[in-house]
Amino acid sequence: MTSSHPASALATVVALVACYPVAAQAETTAQFDVSATIVAGCLVDGFGGSGNAGRIDTLDFGVDSTFSTALHTATTTGGQAIRLRCTPGANLTMSIDGGGHAAAGIRNLQLGANSGARIAYSLCRDAGCTQLIAIGTPYAVSVSGTNSEDVRLPIYGRLTLPGTRPPGTYTDALTVTLTW
Repeated sequence: MTSSHPASALATVVALVACYPVAAQAETTAQFDVSATIVAGCLVDGFGGSGNAGRIDTLDFGVDSTFSTALHTATTTGGQAIRLRCTPGANLTMSIDGGGHAAAGIRNLQLGANSGARIAYSLCRDAGCTQLIAIGTPYAVSVSGTNSEDVRLPIYGRLTLPGTRPPGTYTDALTVTLTW
């Protein structure tokens, strides 16, 4: 005998569903954000990312007599061997250490290993040497749209010969640190 009762039909359907698993509905799409931020900065070309930018140039005060008391000036801006590229408006700073022969906050050229044969010199940020570069002090370097592909570090120097030093080649080696 068959029952035509609705509750009995529902019970049969529920029993059949319980025997056969039903696939669950899942969300098949989702969104996520993607972004990139580009900041102003600089790139030193040609040195393989070693952190060593190579040689800037030689600050050469020239040749003069042992007895000279002449004022000599020099610059590295014309012959800088590194290529420094920066985005316009980058906050580029440079600082220069005291070299190998600094004493009492003054940079010195020295004749070989003879610490008694020194000649004091100054570094400047301008050709007139009115803006001195103190040892280890960071100074801003201008980066604009006109120089951004070839930024030159403004390094000038001057010295007055004392007229009393032995002949020979007086040298020093400085390290420039750039930050941005």
